[in-house]
Amino acid sequence: MPTNFKFSSYIDIGSIPGPAKSVGAHVAAKLELFNSDERTLTDELCDMLCIWLGKEGKFLDTSHGSQSFKFTLGKTTVSEEAFNGADLELIVSSPLGVKRCLIQAKVFDPNTQKLRCDSKTGWENLRNQLLSARNIVGELAFLLIYVPGGLLNKKRYGFNTYEQGADYETSSSIPSYYGATLIPVDKLLDPAGNWIDGQKKVSKLHSGRFKHGIAFWRVLIELLICRRSTWKNNKEAKLTDRMHASRKLSLGVSEISEKDWKTIQLISGELLTPEEEDDDSFE
Repeated sequence: MPTNFKFSSYIDIGSIPGPAKSVGAHVAAKLELFNSDERTLTDELCDMLCIWLGKEGKFLDTSHGSQSFKFTLGKTTVSEEAFNGADLELIVSSPLGVKRCLIQAKVFDPNTQKLRCDSKTGWENLRNQLLSARNIVGELAFLLIYVPGGLLNKKRYGFNTYEQGADYETSSSIPSYYGATLIPVDKLLDPAGNWIDGQKKVSKLHSGRFKHGIAFWRVLIELLICRRSTWKNNKEAKLTDRMHASRKLSLGVSEISEKDWKTIQLISGELLTPEEEDDDSFE
């Protein structure tokens, strides 16, 4: 049977990066400690993001004049993996429209130092899954790679868990939020649907970082403030509703006017300024 939950909180746009960065750090630590699979890690990413964003709303301070809005979060999980193999459907909505992403998740194994699809059959299955997702949502199809904490710097972003506090060795300077790394499918497959890099398929730049990899938190903010893709109306969004994933995470902005949300989009670019090493510094 499917399971689902939904709740709402009042936050401002500046409340989102902290929890979103923290889920990357959390799944990285969990993978490092427990060698978890992608289903477990995807559940953790969705659950902790919802919990922490809800917590942010409880302590929202609007005395400094920030524009708050209602943020509704929902998660649905089906009992078995959907036939198309997608692991996560991410739906972001605002007064200006809807964006729908389809995401296939893979684990970078802390023991083998390879993706857990590193075989001829595994790579072909992944290519077909990514191509199917892109055929439906275009530029909003992604590969999600879970990176173990031992390859990252263990930094925390205000939302701590047992896993993040565990004792494991790392000498990396790469921000821990790269524990959840997204790569656009357009960077992996050519227009014909073949691997752009026929040999490596998914290229590493060095330990812990992947070519064209973007931190999950950054993509989420880019979607919300319209730095990535464009808003679709509900009718247009329905046209992409032909593929379903085993988990759906919906994040919806409401109780704010279109005009005010456009203003937030214009002035919130500073949220994408990295606190540590720039997302493009490894390209």
